[in-house]
Amino acid sequence: MKYFLISISLVYFSDSLFSQTFNFEILPDEKIYSYYLTDALSPQLSLTKHFETSEWFGNIGYYFPLTNLMINQHVVQVSLAATVFNTIIKTPGHIQVYTIDYLVDFYVDTKIANNLIGRFTWGHLSAHYSDDGIVQLNNYPISYVRDYVALHSEYLIPKVKGKIYLGVHYNFHNEPVLDKHITIQTGGDAAFKLASDLFFFGAADIKIKSDVNNGTTQSYQAGFIFPYSDSPRLRLAFTHRRGFEERGQLFNIKDVKNMMGIYFDF
Repeated sequence: MKYFLISISLVYFSDSLFSQTFNFEILPDEKIYSYYLTDALSPQLSLTKHFETSEWFGNIGYYFPLTNLMINQHVVQVSLAATVFNTIIKTPGHIQVYTIDYLVDFYVDTKIANNLIGRFTWGHLSAHYSDDGIVQLNNYPISYVRDYVALHSEYLIPKVKGKIYLGVHYNFHNEPVLDKHITIQTGGDAAFKLASDLFFFGAADIKIKSDVNNGTTQSYQAGFIFPYSDSPRLRLAFTHRRGFEERGQLFNIKDVKNMMGIYFDF
């Protein structure tokens, strides 16, 4: 399956590979592929409060294009994304770091047709309890690692400043579940102008995960974006997330979360 996805992706992204015209741009300003707003594992810089517990989620990351390869006026963009996802337990006079997950993705993006964009991903995710999570909170860590490839596409809907998307991930190295490799992801978002550059938005993201017997993780988000036309931009959002955990050490636990957060989209 791994080699099938890679082979399909090479065809998917190389239709103009043998063209006579070739050029490149280093560190381009604009991104080809649009950001998944409510995917818990999107690269992000954010701080979110979980209403039902004393947990905070403080995530530090960035996503930036490395180069544009221009082949016969067809652009292929290579990007790097990395995020550290932290769970913090805040009680009066005391802060404990609970979990830490590390994610690194390499993206290859290209425009397939009008408003249709494709993405190939090669990524790594590892998940850990912090020292506080083990020593003070008495948790017993497992080895949780995923190395994966993914093939995604999104269709832009300019009238509502939104999109819909669909993708499949293949975990060619995953622990602790060794024999279930596929995650299917779909979702979308839309935004509506309220005043000047202030927009109200809604977003949804659903993942079907084979490593939890085809259980789902569902994320729904609504809030405000300002300024919509600029990057970086500020997003204030309420998130409802249900289903299996995205934190690797807790991957087989089902939960329901309601959260309010602030995000800096780049």
